[in-house]
Amino acid sequence: MFSNSLAARLTRRMLAIIALGFVSLLLILKVQYAMERDSLRDRALLAQAADIAAHISFAESGRPVLSLPPSLDNAYDRPDRQYVFALLDGAGHVLVASHDFTSPLAALPGAGDDPYFAFADLAGRGTYYGVTAPVPGATPPLFLQVAQGSIHPDVLADSLVAEFLEQSWAFLLVLAVLIVAVTIWTVRQSVAPLTRLSALARGIGPGSLDRRLPEEELPDEIVPLVGAVNAALARIERGYAREREFTANAAHELRTPLAVLKAHLETLSGIDEVSQLVEELGGIERLVSQLLWLAQADALEARQGETADLREVATGIARLLGPQAVGAGKSLELTGAEAGSLVVRGNNDFLALALRNLVENALAHTPHGGTVEIRLGGGRIDVVDEGPGVAPGDARRIFERFVRTRPHAYGGAGLGLSIAARVAEVYGGRIEVAREPGRGAAFSLIVPPGDA
Repeated sequence: MFSNSLAARLTRRMLAIIALGFVSLLLILKVQYAMERDSLRDRALLAQAADIAAHISFAESGRPVLSLPPSLDNAYDRPDRQYVFALLDGAGHVLVASHDFTSPLAALPGAGDDPYFAFADLAGRGTYYGVTAPVPGATPPLFLQVAQGSIHPDVLADSLVAEFLEQSWAFLLVLAVLIVAVTIWTVRQSVAPLTRLSALARGIGPGSLDRRLPEEELPDEIVPLVGAVNAALARIERGYAREREFTANAAHELRTPLAVLKAHLETLSGIDEVSQLVEELGGIERLVSQLLWLAQADALEARQGETADLREVATGIARLLGPQAVGAGKSLELTGAEAGSLVVRGNNDFLALALRNLVENALAHTPHGGTVEIRLGGGRIDVVDEGPGVAPGDARRIFERFVRTRPHAYGGAGLGLSIAARVAEVYGGRIEVAREPGRGAAFSLIVPPGDA
């Protein structure tokens, strides 16, 4: 009841609402009781006036004569003066009154005025309530004023209230206990699905990421939350799977050149074999560099307002990889650089990393004597080679990590294209692959424009 749990909060609020409802109901009953009591009092006063008027007769002189029966006479002659009356003429003068009153109980009401009145008893007996009623058939007109004191109990109303309180308090107490119990049970049953989901969620760990929270028999408000959690678990599972696959592939890629290097070192017999060792070490160095680049790309986040110039990026990569292309007997051509500044979203260094991997991939697939073109224009950079191209079924697979569609045709671990795709994705861009007519594959690095 007093903890900070959801069930306790709901229970407290529901009980507060129920208590407020009870208080409101009691107030409504009190107001209704007061209205009914006043209505009964008004009808009783009119009935008393009618009873008195029924015993009025007129002498030969026309003077009214009042002869009350003993029951009425005793009631209006009580020492406590709880019941009083006065018979008035049309001018408001007292003709006959109980307890020898000489003054009217209230002024005669005008036409359309409220006939009911109240006045304070000077004897300290509380407020008197009364009514002024015309005597039927009296000529000249006569008026009867009847009043009763407020300290006189309304026997019917008071007896009903007393009986209700005396006989119903136990029932009300049991009802309140039942309402509290039903409220607590209802809240606990309502939050039971959350409790079960919490228990299931606690059992999910790195070794059981394939588990999912059930979405059946849940309230409609909880289903979107459970769906979002299951989607997050699916993404985490895929991420763990990629990390395990990445670790296994990285270990495999490093183990092979290291084993070759070890074998060469064990059988090293002359200085002529050093070049081959250097080549093996270069492959290892490149793999380690790509692993580092991949780690940087995975942690990369776009910054607000960050921009890059594609012309600077393309020019820098052409200068960096030009000697490598010439050394391999190939050409590297830069076109469209005369267009001037091409500002896009991104970072120069990371876009250069993406473009470098695209160009190195193109050089690896271009035969000896061929040309790789870096083409600028329209917020994009196209890298076109003269290789065999990309088969339609491999257009998506080639951007996955450690995927090589032709593993024996060229070296590399299959990380370059995945690094480039990751960088483009961070900056809201993409990499497209197509077939260049008359040539080979055309990879396009497309990035949204940025503010200059």
